[in-house]
Parts: sequence; C-alpha cells; structure tokens
Amino acid sequence: MKRLIAAIALGLSACGQGAAPLTIADAQYRPPLGASGIGVAYFSVTSPVADRIVGLSSPQADRVEAHASVVEGTQVSMKHLATVELPAGKPVVFGPNGMHLMVYAPKGIAEGATFPIQIELESGRSETIWFHPTSSGAVGR
Repeated sequence: MKRLIAAIALGLSACGQGAAPLTIADAQYRPPLGASGIGVAYFSVTSPVADRIVGLSSPQADRVEAHASVVEGTQVSMKHLATVELPAGKPVVFGPNGMHLMVYAPKGIAEGATFPIQIELESGRSETIWFHPTSSGAVGR
C-alpha cells in the first residue's frame, strides 16, 4: 500500500502538480513618467521546467503586456509578445532595451509598497511577482 501511495505521489508531481515555483530576481517597477500613463517592469525569471508565459495582469493596472525592443536598420520599435518561452532552468531576462513589461494605467502605490503582477503559465500555474518601485529613470541590472 505504501508503494502505491508513493507511486501516485510521484506520478502527480511529474504531471506538474506541486511543481517548484518560478525563481524571480531583480523585480523592479518604474511608474509612469509625466503624462504617459504607462509604467514598465523589469525582472529575471527562471522556471524549473519548460513552460511559457501566456498571460499577464495586475489588480493595480488596466492591463499588462510583454513587449520586446526590435531594431531594424536604424529604427527601434516595440513588438507585443503574446507568449514568452521559459526554457527549463535558464533565466529569461526582462530588462531595458530588451523584453520588458508595459503596465498600462497603473494605480498609484503608497510609499514603500510593492506592485503586484500575475503571470499565467501555459502549464496552468499562476504566480504573483511583487515588484519594488523605483522613481529613477535608470533601472539597474
């Protein structure tokens, strides 16, 4: 009987049940400057298993989108990313001049508070990242 229970537990863990959480580093949020109404978030994420970010949201904003800076010749533009691949065990960096999160119409936050953004994964998991606000135009990496 103990072997059967152990086998069921092992099978459930292999199916993603109880999977290890994402590892998040350098989570920083920059509120909108001036009248733009758009904030930006930077961070690094590592997933223990191959997965994909398929959705982003925040109770503190109208919407959150992943974007990438794209250089074509001398022109730089942004491209909306519907999904972002998370290879197993490899960090994916969202930073200046690369992938980043655009935060549309964010609500103000109190001094010392953090800014929550939920990540929805293709595997069905969902995690909240707590971003530390910075008022600086330059976010360190």
